[in-house]
Amino acid sequence: MVFGIQFTPRSLMPVFALLAAIFAVSGCDDQPQAALERPAVTVNVLRAEAHAVPIGGLYPGRAMGSKEVQIRARVEGILLRRTYTEGQAVKAGQLLFQIDSAPFQVALNRSKAQLAQANAGLSAAARRWERAGELIKTNAISRRERDDAESDLNFAKAAVQLAEAEVEAAQINLDYTQVRAPIAGMTSREQLSEGSLVGPGNSLLTEITQLDPILVNVSLPDKLMLSIRRMIERGEVEFAEGKREVEIILGPDDTYPYLGHVDFTESAIDKMTGTVQLRATVPNPDSSLLPGQFLRVRLHGLVSLRSIVVPARAIMQSAQGIYVYRVDKDNRAEIVNVTLGLESEEGVIIESGLSVADLVVVDGVSRVQAGTLLAPTEIVAEGSADALTVEGKAQ
Repeated sequence: MVFGIQFTPRSLMPVFALLAAIFAVSGCDDQPQAALERPAVTVNVLRAEAHAVPIGGLYPGRAMGSKEVQIRARVEGILLRRTYTEGQAVKAGQLLFQIDSAPFQVALNRSKAQLAQANAGLSAAARRWERAGELIKTNAISRRERDDAESDLNFAKAAVQLAEAEVEAAQINLDYTQVRAPIAGMTSREQLSEGSLVGPGNSLLTEITQLDPILVNVSLPDKLMLSIRRMIERGEVEFAEGKREVEIILGPDDTYPYLGHVDFTESAIDKMTGTVQLRATVPNPDSSLLPGQFLRVRLHGLVSLRSIVVPARAIMQSAQGIYVYRVDKDNRAEIVNVTLGLESEEGVIIESGLSVADLVVVDGVSRVQAGTLLAPTEIVAEGSADALTVEGKAQ
């Protein structure tokens, strides 16, 4: 008995579908790898250039009065009254306190009377000396009597000088009963009230602070200061001629309108804070800066010569160190480890790692990895509307 298998078009359809799937899978292995690569990432790049760069950076500072004077009583007596308003500005020489002057007036009068008595004694001694000079010519008196007359005259002269000094001292003490402001400035609160007994032992009455100009103490990290000094010695950094200025930053988008001038640099490092102190004198005509106020200070006038600078946003950091992305000859991103220098007004100075004419990725860094294909757009300067598109491969 012969058995036959009969194939119909419907029964062959699963077989054809299986064969088509196998050929399709094998055909995928022949597609070029380049067709799977991601499109180029658009980034902004900046060409590294060596040029003179103003060194900036913000550093902490604190304001203090250019003169801070303690007002003290210099004689003992009862404080009769205060003649100024606490917390208000006073002028130099203005009367602040009045101490009871009656005892000192009496002492002055007594000293003047003693001076008058000394002058009378001097007149009598002078007359005796004059007569002795005439009598000694005729030998009417002895030489000893003449010498005694001369001694009396000298003693009387010394007595007058002593009395004059006593009058001057009494007048000074009387003047001290009027306590006057030695400088112009802002007063603090009264330390002792009227009716108190004041004197050299408890003499602090108030304080005056001169606000114009005002001083600002700036704290620079010791490593930064030492680095600047070494760079100055190597000729890499210099101060702009006639400029050692500071700019005061009060807050976001709030800059103080007057520049200050650095007039003192501490020669030692503070052991407690590890900082070096600079002092700047700042005009303060409207008293808008107050002693004790915390400020942010930007240095002006310090210039780094022949430096490569990149914006801070272009700098990345990982466990392997600090790096930037550089565009290679194939328009791909490569990681370049860099050594950072001082901060400048344009960004951060790169001490090593980059060369002149290198293209550094500054915008779009977060979308870039090592080897990423890039579509770079070179920007002339940060924020500039004029940008040049790099066509083809980066040079």
